[in-house]
Amino acid sequence: MNKKLIIGISSAVIFVLTIALTYLFYFKTENKATLYITPQTVKGTVGQFITVNVSILNVNDLYGWQVMLEWNPQILNFSSVSEGDFLKKRGQTFFSHKLNETGYLILYCTLVGDLPGVSGSGTLAIVEFYVKEGGTSQLRLSETVLVNSSEDLIPHTIKNGQFTT
Repeated sequence: MNKKLIIGISSAVIFVLTIALTYLFYFKTENKATLYITPQTVKGTVGQFITVNVSILNVNDLYGWQVMLEWNPQILNFSSVSEGDFLKKRGQTFFSHKLNETGYLILYCTLVGDLPGVSGSGTLAIVEFYVKEGGTSQLRLSETVLVNSSEDLIPHTIKNGQFTT
């Protein structure tokens, strides 16, 4: 066989493999689950109630979750929290929260029973605040845990939000 033909075919194979691996790596990292606050930026006025969602994007087999939501208690006063509909799509859930008056809320939720987790995107929790003073407050997610139906941790990224008057 001709050396130029062998070198040409080898170069083409290496080129195709490089593109294929780059493509797979890019989409594999792009599909990582994301926990986020929506809307990302909330505007309000003193004396008004505002609502934000703790949401999930692109998750696979979510069985349970926990998050800590932090805010500036000088500006926002916690009013209420309710469970979103994301996990309820699969069946019965256990949802609870613990409030700390210094500006954070721990939320957790899990499916009940031997069920597969939920995949996709949706709302995990709905949180309402009362705007007591003007200013800016981060709406920060921390200490986040996502677990699948095999009790394995689900890798994810976080996108925080912000409130401003």
